[in-house]
Amino acid sequence: VVSSWVMRAGRNDPCPCGSTKKYKHCCLPLEETRPQRQVAANSASSLQAKNLALLDAIWGIFDLERPWDKVKSSISGPQIREFYTFIANLWPPSTNLLPLLPSSSSDLRALYLGEYEPELMVRNVFRFCLYTDHIVLINPFENPHTMAEEFNPIVHPEEWKFDTLKTVYHLAMMRPWIEKGFVTFIPNPGDFNPELRRQTWNSAMERLKNTPHTQEDIDDSFMRIRAQRVLLSAPRDYVERTAREMNPNMTDDEVRELADAIEAERMQDPFLTGETIDKIPGQMVLARTGANLEMGMYLCQAMGAFPYTDIRYRWNEILGARQQFDPTMETWSPLTNAFQQLQFQFLDKVDPAFAYSMRQDGRLEGFRSYLRKIWKAVDGQPDSSKAESLARDFKDELTQSYSQAQADWKKIDSDLVKWVGTTGSAAITAGLLSLALPATGFVVASIAGLIQAEMKRANFRRSVPMSVFIDLQRKS
Repeated sequence: VVSSWVMRAGRNDPCPCGSTKKYKHCCLPLEETRPQRQVAANSASSLQAKNLALLDAIWGIFDLERPWDKVKSSISGPQIREFYTFIANLWPPSTNLLPLLPSSSSDLRALYLGEYEPELMVRNVFRFCLYTDHIVLINPFENPHTMAEEFNPIVHPEEWKFDTLKTVYHLAMMRPWIEKGFVTFIPNPGDFNPELRRQTWNSAMERLKNTPHTQEDIDDSFMRIRAQRVLLSAPRDYVERTAREMNPNMTDDEVRELADAIEAERMQDPFLTGETIDKIPGQMVLARTGANLEMGMYLCQAMGAFPYTDIRYRWNEILGARQQFDPTMETWSPLTNAFQQLQFQFLDKVDPAFAYSMRQDGRLEGFRSYLRKIWKAVDGQPDSSKAESLARDFKDELTQSYSQAQADWKKIDSDLVKWVGTTGSAAITAGLLSLALPATGFVVASIAGLIQAEMKRANFRRSVPMSVFIDLQRKS
């Protein structure tokens, strides 16, 4: 499936890909630049190098110097095939991922576990970027090596237009964060270790057997918006017919206005090409959450990170991974309860360049330093007597650090006024920043043996000492 897709045609011949364009105006430019991209993919030996090579590849393949509406309206099967061929070369099945993962350090390294829709993903990076040193994200695309031929984007690129647009948009938005080292994308380890994938999947299925998602979980997710986006691509006659069936009293003018509005919204949507689903092959619609709880904990233990999320059901999953112990041993409760009483602010609907500017300027460094000290303390897994003392000290220090953070937020709001000429009322949101610090850490029992086996080859932690929940629905 991943073998080279060789095209032989004269410059002025019809392109072999099946488009109506001449070869020189279609796939020839991709063919001419492929060798350089393949060299870049094969020579990238670190995560940062692979991330940067990926960015260079999408910029070249999709010509991202153009306005986005031009990119999405011209996205083609050959471009998509070229993109996923590059992915296949960048992440071959023989990859030994563990040595590439970031090593444990005193830095605040956070792994996001939540919904990976571009709109949500970018927002969630912005929300937490001022409270941590380094954010790790799972690759928001599929590895062709792991996919059956009938679904493979190299074999059926036309079915991956919508999903590829989301992926490219997502990666392009993250470019300055990746280049600066604030954000790192990593592949799912199961892409290279089928046994690990099987064990974590089976563990998750067993764990979730008696804990199905509730209607509230579904309502809180992006699922409904994802379904609405698909409906935007419905043909006009279908929209008009459905409107009349649902409301027989609608006038012809009202039906026409509704169909016009849907067409306009489809054209403005950043991830729809403007084509209706009757004019294009069926499209792959994927929902990504990065990694399940089992794989997330595996990664956190491997690279010295802590999980964070803004999804309540995922937070409940994480809390369920606390090791069993006497409730009186919850030595960090004074500190975690103190956090619960405070309202924190987060960047929300802001220009990505503004969010990056605030992070690059070191805003909230004082509060990050405070969190860094907490992380270093719990990461060392102090004995209970020392932990109780540390918890009290950190609780006392929280008041001063929080006050300093509030002063920093006033400056951020002032900068926002200069940036866009408006207050931060819409661009800055508030909610809870909940810390969970179980005395004996988080561990998924069903993969504990697997972790122990891996520890023979790498410096794995025996548990994850901390987790964070961003809760915008509740106020202190």
